[in-house]
Amino acid sequence: MNKHITIMFNGTIWDMLGEYLYFLKEIFPELKDFCGKHAIDLEYIDSSYEMPIEDALHQRALLDYLEFIDMDRTFFVCFRGQRYGWIPTAGDVDGLTLDIYPELVKYVTSISITDIAMLHALRPFCKIEDGEEIRMDPVKHAFFYYRNADYVKDLNHCQKLIYTNLSMGDDEDVGDINLAKAKDIVFEIKREFAKIEGCESEVIVRHYDGIWDNDLKIADVLREYTTEYAKLRGQSPKHLMRLYEHEDCKGTKGCFVDFKFEDKSVKDIVIDDFKKALVAEFPEYFK
Repeated sequence: MNKHITIMFNGTIWDMLGEYLYFLKEIFPELKDFCGKHAIDLEYIDSSYEMPIEDALHQRALLDYLEFIDMDRTFFVCFRGQRYGWIPTAGDVDGLTLDIYPELVKYVTSISITDIAMLHALRPFCKIEDGEEIRMDPVKHAFFYYRNADYVKDLNHCQKLIYTNLSMGDDEDVGDINLAKAKDIVFEIKREFAKIEGCESEVIVRHYDGIWDNDLKIADVLREYTTEYAKLRGQSPKHLMRLYEHEDCKGTKGCFVDFKFEDKSVKDIVIDDFKKALVAEFPEYFK
């Protein structure tokens, strides 16, 4: 019987569309093929597209996001750039979400949804189901890929609104500080896991450079990603596009089209990271 695994790309949206598309078109197909040869069914989901529209409208987007992570806690993959991301307010989270994940009270209004997901992967929030408190283990394999910031100095104002924390206004510096703090937490947990004898969880951290196309419209990348994801999932791209309509992206040019890690492609590095993790996690499928 085949083993089924789900992976989900975690990261901010507008500044990471190049990476979203790259992962979907270049990395996932090769990983899926590799897994298929070893009786493992690999599924890719994007929580932003999979959550019901009514949930997004009724303050349950965060609940759906966390439950997608809980659906398969084998792998957690996160790509991050220089944008901190959306910080949910109290009005963005309904009572049901806080009933199921009561520890969220400490984080709503203070950290981004990307950081909340990262913490839930590495230091899982307590979950309440049928009145019972459930404590989950950290994900088995967490991969963090950080885009280097050298490109920022060459961005124009409109591009900085997408790729940095400039859109946060007076809180721009806070966004930069919070990004640094979030990375520090990842390294701290990585060290914690390394000290625990027999720890079944690992954290891999890498930094990469992006290859920039200054004439590529962000909206075109979004459209291509949406179309590719719709084909993968058998959904309507027109339906999915409604979830990603955003004024900031309309007409803005400039996006990443390829990615390098030293003298290798990010594709080769990520696939190698996943292959090693798969063999370590499911040795019975690789005899």
